[in-house]
Amino acid sequence: MTFLSPSILWALFAVSIPIIIHLISLRQTRYEEFSSLRFIKFLEHKTIRSLKINQWLLIFLRTIAILCLILIFSRPLIKGDSFNYFVGDIESRAIVIIDNSASMNVNINDYSLLDRVKSSIPELLNVLEGQSTLEIYQTNPPQKLYDGSYLNTSKIISKIEGISQTNLSDNLWEFTDSLISNIKASEPNLECYIFSDFQTTPKIHNDSLLNFKNWKFYCIDQPNVNNNISITSVDILSEIKLPNHLIKLNTNLGNNGVSEVKNIPIELFLNNDRVGQVVSKFNPDKYKDFMFQVFPGQTGIINGKIVIPDDDFSLDNYRNFDLVIPSQITIKIIGNSEEELLLLDLALNAITGNTGLLKVDKQLSSKIDRIFLNDIDIILIHDAPILSSKAIEDLQRFLMRGGGLIWFTGNELEQAESLLWPSLLRLPELIQNVTLEGESFFSTTIVEKTNSIFNDFDMKKIEDELPQVYSYNEVRIKSNHVPLLKLNNGHPLLIQSNSFGSTTFTFTSKLNLRWNDFTVKGLLVPILHRMLILLATKEFNSKSIIVGSKKIIDIRGQNINDDWTVITPNDNEIKIIPDYTNEKLYIHNTNQLGSYKVYINREHFSSFSTILSSDELPIKKNEVISVLNNKSLKNVKIIESNNNFSNVLKDIRYGKSIWRVLLIIALICLILESILGIPNKDRLKTDLE
Repeated sequence: MTFLSPSILWALFAVSIPIIIHLISLRQTRYEEFSSLRFIKFLEHKTIRSLKINQWLLIFLRTIAILCLILIFSRPLIKGDSFNYFVGDIESRAIVIIDNSASMNVNINDYSLLDRVKSSIPELLNVLEGQSTLEIYQTNPPQKLYDGSYLNTSKIISKIEGISQTNLSDNLWEFTDSLISNIKASEPNLECYIFSDFQTTPKIHNDSLLNFKNWKFYCIDQPNVNNNISITSVDILSEIKLPNHLIKLNTNLGNNGVSEVKNIPIELFLNNDRVGQVVSKFNPDKYKDFMFQVFPGQTGIINGKIVIPDDDFSLDNYRNFDLVIPSQITIKIIGNSEEELLLLDLALNAITGNTGLLKVDKQLSSKIDRIFLNDIDIILIHDAPILSSKAIEDLQRFLMRGGGLIWFTGNELEQAESLLWPSLLRLPELIQNVTLEGESFFSTTIVEKTNSIFNDFDMKKIEDELPQVYSYNEVRIKSNHVPLLKLNNGHPLLIQSNSFGSTTFTFTSKLNLRWNDFTVKGLLVPILHRMLILLATKEFNSKSIIVGSKKIIDIRGQNINDDWTVITPNDNEIKIIPDYTNEKLYIHNTNQLGSYKVYINREHFSSFSTILSSDELPIKKNEVISVLNNKSLKNVKIIESNNNFSNVLKDIRYGKSIWRVLLIIALICLILESILGIPNKDRLKTDLE
């Protein structure tokens, strides 16, 4: 047992007052006239003895009553466990952390979890007493809201009401660890109150809650969501994106609620037009994948969205994404002569037709000193000429900023200067030329049929369209090189690789009828077409990011001084100053959910979408609660946020109060004392008779 007001215990001397009064009364003798003494002997042995017992019983009841009243005012507590440690009205430091991340937007009985937290702060203030210093923080963005006395209620409530709901992720435990580590507190009582729905599991290590032995952590938990279907992901499966080509999208949804939900429509929108819908039911804690196939029908940047009906958590009821379907591809062809490029020109003309899809620029020479690539999407090298070190550096920079490369190897082995640049560009290393005599040839097979280049080909017998090869360059491949086509001797004909973060396709045989019959087969044009689309689709700029993260947009050097603006999902316009050194846009203000549009000189340049962090999707918190209840975390208590929040917190913080029990005992003693203290004249008369 402990006492919150031990100074009152000095009044315990009052317990002796009934005994003192009784002892004093014994020293006072009163003389009474009495008619006869013949009954005195009888009274002494019977009635007088009963009167003495009654007196001592009255003294005992009065003493207990006074003792209980004094203890009530000293506020006695019974400690429940080692977590309780408060002794009296000594100084305290109370840190309050309020989670205002996206998951706190869950709606329970028409109130968000954040609103519930705000309404429970006055209850917390009622628990704090004595000389307590209060600090209040929010998690998003990390900010101190208040520092001072807990008695300044009006200012505290004003600061709490000013906390706004965000779409961001909280990083709750990292924030708590960092905050507590940097607080220099000298008070004997150190407390941290964390108001959150605890979606993430703390990492238990020496720099975490385990390290703060002097602190007591009160985790005030919030209710689980009752009715919620979450869109957890949207994946664009098709790498080749064309207006008249089916785009495949896969979306995953799950039921985080407590009961089965039926007839949920899942809708797909492209540029605000609904192009697909499916209706399904969801059992609790079950997830489903849904496949959509749709023709985009246009080129350019397409904003897409998956939408489901509203429920208790609205932020995961839609998911934005962006498709980039090139309207024009700029190609730079590097070769030795027009004659060598004749068959390649025929293939490219078959691809572009009357659409104007391809814009071709050629650089023909036996030796090239510089390559200017400012406006180029793809470089196509056919039977490479001699490249200077400056030209190789130009190619490296081009690949680093996301450009694509297609290389048809040819007579490079005849030029000693050309043997170094494939390794400098991280391409397959040339070893030797292999040429067959007469009518002999190497047959070809597809190695990676699931690769985007070969997937969904509308050909009955694709094997009949594979080329016969008469001459090729044997190469040495590395771990980042993936053969897509192989000759029947096991050597690769087509290789896909990553160079400086960009995709490269390498053919080991050039387009020449003396080398192979690729150009007379029906497979070359669709393969080349898919390669160009795949390399020209710069998904880096349109790739989704977690809401609140920094977005990087690649821009071209000639556009660096243009006017760049971003339109947010709420139609706010933000002017962006490019990074002139790296030729990039850095967009920091991404705190809204939805699609952001990037404009150059008021023309649409690119788009990207923000999505919720997976940590902010409502989940069943069994694992988190289990970790917080770990026996090694003796300084952590979980408290349910309910109607008895303040009483529960008081019991945990101080121990179980017993003043009510003492009051009942005191009242019982006083009642019994009153009853026993009434003189019984009839009984005395009976005894005398």
